[in-house]
Amino acid sequence: MLRTTAISPGYVRTELTDYIEDPVAREQARRRVKELGIAPEAVARAIAFAIEQPDDVEIGEMTIRPTIQG
Repeated sequence: MLRTTAISPGYVRTELTDYIEDPVAREQARRRVKELGIAPEAVARAIAFAIEQPDDVEIGEMTIRPTIQG
């Protein structure tokens, strides 16, 4: 049996913004992550939750974002 889960994260405090080439967009993204971003550990806990489900349960999709981003 194969189970899959689509993970859709919102703003997460990671280095991803370092790879945005456009300087204006990069700074804008950095501000938003600083203002709204959740800890990567929060995403890890949500993923662990999906993985730890019994074999007869599939978490098909997860949207993980800061409550104020909603």
